[in-house]
Amino acid sequence: MPKSTQTKNRRAIGQRGELLVAEKLLEHGWDIAHPLSDSSSFDLLISKGDKIWRIQIKTTQGLIMYKGSSSPNFQFQTNHGCKVKSMYDKSLVDFFIFCALDCMKFWVLPFVAVRSMTTKIYGGRNCKFAIYANAWELLSIPRSED
Repeated sequence: MPKSTQTKNRRAIGQRGELLVAEKLLEHGWDIAHPLSDSSSFDLLISKGDKIWRIQIKTTQGLIMYKGSSSPNFQFQTNHGCKVKSMYDKSLVDFFIFCALDCMKFWVLPFVAVRSMTTKIYGGRNCKFAIYANAWELLSIPRSED
């Protein structure tokens, strides 16, 4: 597949995830604003009452089973940049929301929970990210000054 087609497909997957997350946020009573440029560090700005959060959305099509792996996982690229990849800065993003398109699953993670450039979420209750599955209530917790 040509690189331009791959880029278009990734962009379409990301846009679909952003729309699905926006729908969920609206269901939970959040107001939503989109940045006017593609160069913003966040995908959505959300507000409710006195809370305002910068949200970075990461989307995957579904479970991936890598050769040599013992179980499938959802994989999210939690970095940014075209040629040089780097981690997001906590001064620019408050939460990551992960979206798996094949099963319509969502994970709401505070910035501090994402510690690598790739986040893999394995199935099952014992997964360390299980506590973030549909954890929309985390968005209502007051901002900590860390």
